[in-house]
Order: sequence, then C-alpha cells, then structure tokens
Amino acid sequence: MEGLVQNIISDTSYEFSKNIAAFQETYGSRVVFSELNNDDLREKLWQRLFECLSDNLQSSLHHSCLSVLRILSRDKTKLNELITDERLGIIIDKAALKNMDAKEHTYTNVTIEALKLLFNLIFNSTNVQEILLKTSCLQCLIERIKNYSDDIPYEIMLFDTRIVFLITALNIATRQIIKTELNGDKCLVKLLENITSREEKSHIIKEGNVILLCEMLKALFNLYMNSDNTTEDVKNDLVLTLRRLLLSKCEKEDDFHSNIANLLMVMPYDCYSVMIPLSKEKHKQIYQNKDMSAIYVLLKFLDRRLDNKNDLIGNLAPVVTTLIRMVKAERLIRKYTRLQILPPLRDVMHRPEEGTTLRAKLCKLLTSPVVEVRDLVAEFLFILCKENVARMVKYTGYGNAAGMFANKGLLGSSRKKLTYSSESEDSETEEYLKHKEQINPVTGCFEHPKPNPLEGMSEEQKEYEALQLVGLVDKLTRFALLFIYEYNIIRFDVYNIFGYFREGVVHPCRIGDDGRPKPIEHVLELQEELPKQQYTRQDSDSD
Repeated sequence: MEGLVQNIISDTSYEFSKNIAAFQETYGSRVVFSELNNDDLREKLWQRLFECLSDNLQSSLHHSCLSVLRILSRDKTKLNELITDERLGIIIDKAALKNMDAKEHTYTNVTIEALKLLFNLIFNSTNVQEILLKTSCLQCLIERIKNYSDDIPYEIMLFDTRIVFLITALNIATRQIIKTELNGDKCLVKLLENITSREEKSHIIKEGNVILLCEMLKALFNLYMNSDNTTEDVKNDLVLTLRRLLLSKCEKEDDFHSNIANLLMVMPYDCYSVMIPLSKEKHKQIYQNKDMSAIYVLLKFLDRRLDNKNDLIGNLAPVVTTLIRMVKAERLIRKYTRLQILPPLRDVMHRPEEGTTLRAKLCKLLTSPVVEVRDLVAEFLFILCKENVARMVKYTGYGNAAGMFANKGLLGSSRKKLTYSSESEDSETEEYLKHKEQINPVTGCFEHPKPNPLEGMSEEQKEYEALQLVGLVDKLTRFALLFIYEYNIIRFDVYNIFGYFREGVVHPCRIGDDGRPKPIEHVLELQEELPKQQYTRQDSDSD
C-alpha cells in the first residue's frame, strides 16, 4: 500500500487518475489503514486528494477523489485533525449543500459520493458533528428535502434522510434546530405522506423505497423523542400515515414494521385513536365498528419477534411499549388486544407458558432473567387484565406473576380500585367451568387430585409430624434459610444451603401492609398471618 500511496501523492494527472482507481479497486472494502500511520502518509494523502478537489480543472477526477476519501474516512485515526473547516466546506459544496437555492443544482455522481463521504464523517468524527452547526449545511439540507421534485435521484433522497437521522442521533442539539427552527419534522412528514400515497397505487412497496421510508421513520423518531411542542394535527397526520404504512404490503417487512412501531412509541396518547377508524365494512378485524387491522398487524409483528430469542430487549421492548401505550390510551384497543392474546380460557390442561400462542410466548417471558423484558411483558398482560390480580392469576398462573405482584405490592388483600370499563369482556367457557375447582392457581392449569399425605396417620402421628415441622422451621428461621409459605404448603430451597446459612441472604417472610414481602422475627408470625394471606379465587371475567 505504501508504494501506491506514495505514487498518488507525487503523481502527474494521468498517473494520479490511474492510481486512485487502483486504490479504489484494491482497498474498497477496507476499514482500517494502519499502513498510513508511517511517514505522515495519511496527512499527505488527504492533502493531495483535497488539492485535486479544489481544482475545477480536474473536475473529471472529483468523483474518484471523493470515493477514495469515503474509503479512508472509515478509519477514525486522526480524523478530527484531518477535517478542517475548509475541507468540510469543500465536501459540503460538492454535496450541493452550500447554496440555499436547490433549483440551481444539477445532481451528479459527484453529489452522491460527497453525501456518502459526509455521512461517514458525521458518523466517525465528533469534530464534524460540531463544525456542521456553524455551516449552512442543515438549512440547505432541509430546504432541499422540502423542494424535492419528481425526478430527484433516489440516492440523493436516501442519503439526505440518512444524514438527518445520523446527525440528530449523535448530536442532540441538532434535534431542536431541525425541528423547531427549520420545521424539518413537518417536511419529513409531508415527504412520508407523498411517498406513501404514491406507493399505495402499486401492489407492494419495493425494497428500495422501504429502505428510504425506514430512514425517514428513524429521523422522525429522533426528532419526536422527548418532544411535546409539535401541533396535534401534525402528529395525527403522521399516525394516520403510519397506519397506512402498516397496512401496505412490502418487502423487508420486519425492519419496516419495527421502525413504524418505534415511531408510534413516541407519539402522544391522544393520537392513537386514529389507528382505529370507524368502518362500515365487514371483515375479521372489525371490532365494535372499528377497524383494528393496524393493531392486528402490530400483534402479528409481536408474534414474529417473540420467536426471535436474540437481543430480547432490542426486539421486544419497542413493540411491547407501543402496545402498552395503545391499550392504556384506547379502551377498544385494549379489549381487542385482549381477545387476541387472552381469549376466553378453553385449554386448562396445559400450563399458560406451554404452546405457541401469543399468550404462551408472553407467559414464558414472565420468568425471564432479562428483567427489562420481563417487567414490560408483565405490565402489558396486567393492563390487558384490567390490573385485576385474580384475572392475571387465571390467565398466567400465580407462579409466573408472583414477581410482578411483589414488585407492585399486590400480594396483600388491600388493593386500590382502578378505573376501567365495567362491562364484561367475556364469560367463562364450559371447559373452564367444568374443571375450575381442579385448576391449581399457582401453575394455572388442571391438576388431578393428589393423595392426602396425612391419610392413614393416627392423631398422635400427625401431632408428632407437626411438632417436627415446627422445630425444623424454627431452625431454618435462626439460620436465615429462605422458605416460602403459600397456599398452606411450605417449600424449602436447599440450594447452596450452607452459603445461605453463613450469609443470611434470605429470610422467611410474611406479606406486609404494603403488599410486599417482609422478613419475620419469629416463626409464629406465619401462623398469625395465614388467614389474611389465603388466596381467594375471584377469577370471573365479569367486571
């Protein structure tokens, strides 16, 4: 490489053109150029390339120079020092972002290559992120987006929106500038609407346009995140457009729906009503005269994401958060979503977490070690159950939901009243009523009757076993070993028992007045608390 770079630095025009073409072909996929750390080769190469870019007589070489700079800009080494105000100005000029009058520009391959280079520099250089604010680049960029013509090259639109997304992601100060001072969000929403209207005429949104739309959605997410000063009309129009996009057929559907869900997550609660317009049509997704098709698509997307076991937080948190906000905001969305996820209970022979239904997949996550996902899923299901503990136990099993109940202080009997609609959302099924008394509330499924372990014992034997049990419990209390007292059953966790003895990490507990576990001081406290803590079956779906 050193020889080729030396030739580029010292070449005549003909040899220069030949050698930079060779550099592009040979090193086009490289990311790091450690060879340039010797003899100031990096600085000399950048200097030579910018000398060519500054010379209009060598305009035929400008595309190749920008391409080489784009390749070199992948390496962060000394990038902040290499990009001066003057050099950044040259790049901005080549990207047609120096003059506010967009109509004067003719877009060429040089423009596109300069935009690609600018994108790399913003990504890799904090210096560029700051200098950019001192230039007219952002103003020209938003002005160009506002005035896109029908014949604007696709790559110009793609990298314009990518730059808006990237700069607003990396430099928070630019969000306010683009949104408030330049009204960049409004022009992006309008562009999104225009492309959506155009694409709806075709049968499917092609991959290229899906990528472009995703970049716009990501840019809008940055602009609306932690923002509340946008007019309601703009956001209502945006949510309506997002609904149209959800219902469109497209390539790369998963990425597309992911970005739509992300943007819906930062919309105000009062905008979600436009997701379920009135409809006189008759099809499966009509619920109480409202078209729930968009909600159905989001639930299908959630179902697909639940099958992906990698990056649970990244895959599930946005869509689950979006659905939580929607079911909180709109009663009919909650009722429809509940019917899709927690329909009237018919299968009582299997545990809630067994199977491939949405309910089963979500219940599995209630005991996930990924706390963020576990808590989000628990909150989602709890809201679908109208924050009713008995109903949550019915659909998920007490064992799956106990952690959430403890965190929320819902283990006790005193719970605050919640404001949900009072009408019944479904009735008990015959299957559920038939086996209701044999359903174990801990596991959430039917269990065959078990033999009584005390059967056949004399009263003396029972008394002896009871005294033995009291003695063992007292020992465990003094050694601070965890045991759980629930439903008249004492269960012992003897894993790593001696470690627990030494450290006193866990203690026997009772349920305090706040509905959370409290350590006990004496074993007899359990007996005193037992009548208060018995689980009462109140699992009717009638409100």
